[in-house]
Amino acid sequence: MPQQDSLWNRLKDGDKSALKEIYDQESSYLFNYGRKIFQDPVIVEDGIHDLFVDIWNKRSTLGDTDNIRRYLAASLRRRIVNDIKRSSKAQAVDTFDGLKFEPQLAIDSIIINQELSEEKAAKLKKAFEILSDRQKEILYLKFYEGYDYDQISEILGIKYQSLRNTVSKSIKKLRSELLLLIMFCTNIF
Repeated sequence: MPQQDSLWNRLKDGDKSALKEIYDQESSYLFNYGRKIFQDPVIVEDGIHDLFVDIWNKRSTLGDTDNIRRYLAASLRRRIVNDIKRSSKAQAVDTFDGLKFEPQLAIDSIIINQELSEEKAAKLKKAFEILSDRQKEILYLKFYEGYDYDQISEILGIKYQSLRNTVSKSIKKLRSELLLLIMFCTNIF
């Protein structure tokens, strides 16, 4: 992505317009992603603004990146987790206990794109509820955002094989739950 490399390098060289351009391109994505990690919009907005201030202040020491969005998403996630840990000294909050990942998977667009009936969408949503927050976040990044395993591993800071195992277990869990729901609904009617 030569354009991204150029934009990132301009930022690292102190070009404020590059920072503004990155902010304009990525802030709404970051806000939506941040809200899936933590529902308080004020904390998410503060995290985004602090992230961009830090990027500007540390621009001379920034490394290279092949994907600005992925870099920003990983940085924002770390920032929110760390801010929550710091602000909850009375309660020891670990990465997953303090965060409630609730993706809004745009079920409407899934229904339209795949022409699912409302009944099937409801079954999918119900099946999705059995997954842990970590599993939901991983599946969201994989199938909704389109990140590959290496990218998700970088964003979440988990090992590649652990990530693949989690995706596999999550899909098996969904299949099993959907099968049970279908069997249950078939027996009712």
